[in-house]
Amino acid sequence: MDEGTRRRALFVVLTILGAFGWVETGQAQADVNALLRDAASPDFERAHAAVQALAKHPDQRARVVPALITLLATPEWKRCSGEMRQALATTLVTLQAREAVPALLELVKSGKPIEHECFE
Repeated sequence: MDEGTRRRALFVVLTILGAFGWVETGQAQADVNALLRDAASPDFERAHAAVQALAKHPDQRARVVPALITLLATPEWKRCSGEMRQALATTLVTLQAREAVPALLELVKSGKPIEHECFE
């Protein structure tokens, strides 16, 4: 097999692996960076949507989980704090983040609401 054929074959394999999410792409990293930034936004709709979208990036859990645990410690959001806490907890569960258990237990002990305040 000549060098050109080998390169084309490698390109095809990497494209297929990337399409199935088996290879981390630069675009996936950029998407997660943007979602992490939005998750920390004071704008509820933006932050809530970003936290939910982060659940779709299990390949990035090493970066996502610590950020979500940090956000879980946010005392209050300007509005809809219960929804934010619920979205954070749900995403952590989806990502099977066992390391988040202590933070989730602290949340339960704190008595802060994890219920709908804004949506029905």
